[in-house]
Amino acid sequence: MHAFIDGSRGFAFGEAIYPAGGVYGPLKDRYVTLLIIHEGQARVFCDDDETVLGPRSCGFFRNERHLFIEYGDGHAATRVSWCEGHAGELSEPVAMRLRSLPPRISLSQRIETIQRLGVELGAGSSSNLNMLRNSLGEAIFLAYFHEAQMSEQERLTPRSVLRARFYIDENYEKEITVARLASLVGVTPQHLVSSFRKHIGTTPVRYLWQVRAHRGHFLLLQTGLAISDIAYQCGYKNPFHFSRQISEQFGMSPREVRANKGYRMPSDISEGAADTAYGMALPGTDPIRRE
Repeated sequence: MHAFIDGSRGFAFGEAIYPAGGVYGPLKDRYVTLLIIHEGQARVFCDDDETVLGPRSCGFFRNERHLFIEYGDGHAATRVSWCEGHAGELSEPVAMRLRSLPPRISLSQRIETIQRLGVELGAGSSSNLNMLRNSLGEAIFLAYFHEAQMSEQERLTPRSVLRARFYIDENYEKEITVARLASLVGVTPQHLVSSFRKHIGTTPVRYLWQVRAHRGHFLLLQTGLAISDIAYQCGYKNPFHFSRQISEQFGMSPREVRANKGYRMPSDISEGAADTAYGMALPGTDPIRRE
């Protein structure tokens, strides 16, 4: 949990109703957000990803650059609640595990109950209240991760595929062949390729190169290592292959990645996030996002 959430800065719970839709954001600081849609829908833009949440669903979002949310379709109310905290420093192994989780799952009774308890605490501040709120914040994120890992898709994925994917995630810098992977998980190479493509959506070799490229992209942004050193650390045999793959996956050369994406706005600049609800508020509700 503390590998990606800055628990020292606490958690916040909230809820809102957007009677005819609305927007929230953009946020430019780094947050971890568990967003719950009780009724209606939301379209979440988290960095370069877009996720649609329907009724009775929830999603986990960790943004590095920006987070922007569109609620509803302008014709129906959206009832939303959330728990959010500040993002901590993220190691690449943890990042890869987070990327392997589904971006949304069905809203469970467990998550809904924890969320309700968090909202009922209000926005007051005292030593005991803050500790209780933070404990609930950690609990709801852990509940999401547990249920995401136990999702239907995960349960239907063969153990051999999961083991092969985990081995790639942990050993991407090594020389990995399909024959070696198949031997490790106890199936034939043909069976592994077919099953991996069916359940992961790509072949083991292509997945390996995706992991290597994402790791290289991370090192380009977060370190001052020479491009050639990054290439070798990520399992590439030469910097030219690394540069070609970065260009193919991210649309920029390694030098362009560093020049255009390696900086964040200073933290002392105000967020200035807009929160607009369309239409009139329902009786007894507050359409504006607040703790």
